[in-house]
Amino acid sequence: MVSPQTIDEISNPTRVIQRLYDRDSGSDDSFPSVVTDHFSAIFFKPDDPDAVNQLPSLDLHYPPESYASGTLVRFSSMIQDTSSSPELYLAKLGDRKCGGWGMSSSQVDQTSDSVEYSDLLELTTMWAVSVPGESPWHAEEASPYVPTSFPPHVPPRPHKFPIPEIPHIGVQVKIYDNASAQILRTTDVVTFIGILSSEPLSSELESSVEVPILHVICHKAAAPDIPHIPEPHNVRRELVDWLSKYALGDDDLAAEWLLLQLTSRVHSRAASLLPPSLTISNFPHPPQPDMLPIISHALSDLLPQYMVIPLSLELLNTKAFIPESRNEDLHSGYLQLPSGTTTLLTESGVQKGRVVEKGLINIRAMQEIMNSQTLEYAFPFSNFTFQTDISVIVLAEGRKSALFQTSLNVPLQCSTGNILYRSNDIHDFLPSEKLKSFRAYIASCRTVNGRVHVSEATSKYIQEDFVDQRRKDKTVTADDLIHLMKMARLLAASSLLDEVTIEIWEETKALEAGRKTRLV
Repeated sequence: MVSPQTIDEISNPTRVIQRLYDRDSGSDDSFPSVVTDHFSAIFFKPDDPDAVNQLPSLDLHYPPESYASGTLVRFSSMIQDTSSSPELYLAKLGDRKCGGWGMSSSQVDQTSDSVEYSDLLELTTMWAVSVPGESPWHAEEASPYVPTSFPPHVPPRPHKFPIPEIPHIGVQVKIYDNASAQILRTTDVVTFIGILSSEPLSSELESSVEVPILHVICHKAAAPDIPHIPEPHNVRRELVDWLSKYALGDDDLAAEWLLLQLTSRVHSRAASLLPPSLTISNFPHPPQPDMLPIISHALSDLLPQYMVIPLSLELLNTKAFIPESRNEDLHSGYLQLPSGTTTLLTESGVQKGRVVEKGLINIRAMQEIMNSQTLEYAFPFSNFTFQTDISVIVLAEGRKSALFQTSLNVPLQCSTGNILYRSNDIHDFLPSEKLKSFRAYIASCRTVNGRVHVSEATSKYIQEDFVDQRRKDKTVTADDLIHLMKMARLLAASSLLDEVTIEIWEETKALEAGRKTRLV
């Protein structure tokens, strides 16, 4: 039930801000934080995660033009560009009126010609877009779909979205609480609550495009919901069986390795603890051009953030994978994605031909994410490197990827190829409740992964076992130990265990032995 106070905050946000302003007697440059704290306490309650959902949502079903100017909305978004210069606004208007949050623009002309410098404050501007790669089911959970008659939304700056020609919302956000804005970074997923309006992107250009503006009153970075998973061993077994049967042609070993990849995330920047990149090789060619494999539909149903990139020479040679600044405007690229996104690269569309310079840049960028979880942004006089957290799966038709060197290669063994490309809706095979349990399980595994440790007793066992392996096989190296330890941590996390046990170590060795046997 919506409280009377909450109704007032939603229907009259500017009146509430003015009331806070009067209460604090105009305050000073700390007033924006007062506004942030007030609205955060109402809409971002720790004990009521659904409080924010009382607000109307800004999305493709309800685009900016569907709301009246001055409406308080929420926008679940990814920050695409933080490079815009700060703006000045008139924080104090005549008659003891509060400025900012869209209230000053229509009243500045009513003030005296001479503006007091002390009445001017800075605000932070950013460009935010719909979360790229957000799975439909995840978006539906936050904002259930209701049919509307609004015409398709046309984004004013489509080059700011990573995936070309995909419908999305793009908004310029104005954050008055500069201290809270300092923690926000490019590709962060953030829920902004703000007062919606529109204005020209630049007042200096007569032909400047009109863009949606969100005058932010509070915001919150996305945080994973970690549910309790009863009987995780059974859920794990069911998920491996399902992936094997419906997406991998009954290949249980490939399903095990795929699960380890899906449950990995960056928890340490040490090279030995980065998520593994995975090639599933010997993957059959699609029976029809541009047909996606069932594994793509399965991952979209399992993961909150997932994107498939059907690779081809044309795409590699003509599309941008990295963000690039042009005329002080950051154009996005395929790989400007939120942390936690899983990408599937299909190589079936890559035929013989020439890779031009742009294609080489794109391939190197993808390889750098696999190797170090970093992505370069191209600027006119230099490039800047940003950290990423993007899991990569490659489907290769040959014995290995034709373009990339991944940390894992699992040759697929299935009886037939076309079964991997069924066009049936994947929901026909799995009840929605079962899907929900799988999603919750994967989210829990990703969290546990960051706290897996090795006891002193197990560590001693592993050391002695490794010495024995080297005695029997002189080709075994220290890198093999590092690799096995990394996989053992993932295997423990996939059982929701925070410790690598001797049993986990032995299971890891068995999985690795099965994988290497196929590579011979």
